[in-house]
Amino acid sequence: MNITILVLALLLCVAMSAVLVRVARLPLPLTQIALGAAISLPSFGLHVDLEPELFLMIFIPPLLFADGWRMPKREFFRYRERILGLAFGLVLFTVVAVGYLLHWMIPDLPLSACFALAAVLSPTDAVSVSALAGRAGIPKQLMYVLQGEALMNDASGLTAFKFATAAAVTGAFSLSQASLAFVFVAAGGLGIGVALGWALGLFQKWLSGWTEIEAQGSIVLILLLPFAAYLMAEELGASGILAAVAAGMTLNLKSATMDPGAHARIASTHIWSMIEYVLNGVIFVLLGLQLPDIIGRALDYAWHAAGIQGTGLLLGYALATAAALIIVRLVWVWVLLHVTRFYASWRGDKTRPPPHNRLLWATAFSGVRGGITLAGVLSVPFTLDSGELFPGRNLMIFLAATVILVSLIAAAIALPLLLRGISVGEDPETEEERLARMRACEAAVAAISKHAERAAHHHKDDEDDGAGQQMSIAAGRLIDSYEVRIKGLRDEHATKESMAERTAADGDLRLVGIQAERGELMRMHARNEINETVLNSLLYEIDVRESALHLRQGKRPAGH
Repeated sequence: MNITILVLALLLCVAMSAVLVRVARLPLPLTQIALGAAISLPSFGLHVDLEPELFLMIFIPPLLFADGWRMPKREFFRYRERILGLAFGLVLFTVVAVGYLLHWMIPDLPLSACFALAAVLSPTDAVSVSALAGRAGIPKQLMYVLQGEALMNDASGLTAFKFATAAAVTGAFSLSQASLAFVFVAAGGLGIGVALGWALGLFQKWLSGWTEIEAQGSIVLILLLPFAAYLMAEELGASGILAAVAAGMTLNLKSATMDPGAHARIASTHIWSMIEYVLNGVIFVLLGLQLPDIIGRALDYAWHAAGIQGTGLLLGYALATAAALIIVRLVWVWVLLHVTRFYASWRGDKTRPPPHNRLLWATAFSGVRGGITLAGVLSVPFTLDSGELFPGRNLMIFLAATVILVSLIAAAIALPLLLRGISVGEDPETEEERLARMRACEAAVAAISKHAERAAHHHKDDEDDGAGQQMSIAAGRLIDSYEVRIKGLRDEHATKESMAERTAADGDLRLVGIQAERGELMRMHARNEINETVLNSLLYEIDVRESALHLRQGKRPAGH
């Protein structure tokens, strides 16, 4: 098929999913998979052969880079035991436990192939978990752990998959060599990502002194960074996935020491939000394109080979594998939380509460599989070194595709039920936000006072008392507005309800003013009193203020 038609069809499906998700009331990932499956029907004739290496190179680096950029570094290090335990310990546990289970269920499938399938099923997709959770939402602490796990287990799972596949193809495996290779792959990927991220951060800092440099030029460099890190690491035999993650985290740390400007921040935010939304949507639409063909062919072959018994047995393998992944994850998380809690208690930290049973089950169902699993299993070679066909390749692809679908449906059903009404204590970020707002207001008051004093002294020397008085009046008026905000933030006796009511009332009044401003601008444009350039510029400023108000109130921005 013409690549242009394919790209346009995928983008159209992503755009349509934003509308259909409100009508169908399904989570966005499932809606996009359903759209992909719909356009793969013979009446539409849309089919695409997924190239695993091309898929990984186009989609995975920017998405993981963005996740690494956005991942709070403090929380990553705070929950490092849980994140690393899930990203590496759980992957190894899954490979061994699920691998032996698959070999026990399907003796004809070699043990190395079973390990390879278990390894490719171990990477999780945290991007879709928040959408699958529905309105209940996921506690921030759990979401941070899931994001950190997904950042790291892509590399560990795919690395284990490559070793197991190589063992199946060659018939030889050395644990010592595999361990050394894994250390080299991981350390090399992290080192390359850190070096490139740090270098671009230094270059950005140098560019920041050039006021003539457009923000878009710096953003283009950032867009190219994940691909550069991924390709360089893969070319040197290291982990391109870990390189992209490390580049994002390093550049974020480096960027925190400089101020690129409001324009660059707003533009970067909009661009990365669009890229993430489109790429994630395309991944799930591509999954929908692949799943009916893969599952349908396997079931049709089983039906013709052994009738309903063969079809039932094939579905039983898939459901048993999906259930085993949830159980293995539940057991590992339970053990990990109790071990980390015991270790913290041994060090004198008695503040960690016992694991919440519903959160344990929610963590187990949050192990959603996605595009990386399908791309990985499709990269299984067709033949062995001896020239024989790779044993069970089609079965491995069917099981992986079915597990992806089952994990998505199971999470969409279970997570909203498990997380509904759950109480996990007060969010510490709420108090941090309040304190940050108060400190920012105090700093603004101090800066305005100092600036007004300097300006008044300057005008006094110039014998221009009128300008100095106007500066003092403007400064006093602005300081009064900041003092009102500071008083509200410092009022420890106010209840949360009254604070919320006061904030809501203030926000509602500001929205009334914003809507009046927008209406007047539209009327002036209709009367040809302003042109499109002035209109669009002023509307953008108003829209930014309205979006900020909606974010503070926890609402979606309304359409106009």
